[in-house]
Amino acid sequence: MKEEFVNQPTIDYSPLKGELQVKLVNPNKVIVYWEASKIPVNIFHLFYNRKFEDLVHIVRIYDVTNIHFTGKNAHHYFDITVPYKKGYWFIKGLTANRSFMAELGVRFNEKDFFPVLRSNSVQTPAMEGSDIYNNLVLIQQIDHSSPKWIDHVSTYSYYEESENMGQKNE
Repeated sequence: MKEEFVNQPTIDYSPLKGELQVKLVNPNKVIVYWEASKIPVNIFHLFYNRKFEDLVHIVRIYDVTNIHFTGKNAHHYFDITVPYKKGYWFIKGLTANRSFMAELGVRFNEKDFFPVLRSNSVQTPAMEGSDIYNNLVLIQQIDHSSPKWIDHVSTYSYYEESENMGQKNE
């Protein structure tokens, strides 16, 4: 009986942690990206006796607008076959003014989907021309560069150079 435990394969714990993110690229297009961890590869091999590479890798996009998503209560979803090792995929054609969330997983057959990672949610803007649309697009296009600090810095204030900076008060 002891020999059974000795001969059991061990999972090679990879330092990579699994993570799936969704970011809005433009009003109807997102990028879904993930870390291709070795852990799911080993789990599927050990528990299902199947090679992970031979399975169909899926990104499932859920419409989760105005709901607390439980994994089964999405308004609707659609699947996209992706190459797991690539680490990212662009998805376009999303409906305006909706919230979407993604899961990365494998499909065993036509109806059995096994999720590996779940993403954050992302909101698509309302239709073009509306104030909400214009503001969301503007916010996402703002350059997030750091301020141009000068020599006079306070922990509570940001100082900009002005034309009067070099003049002395008389």
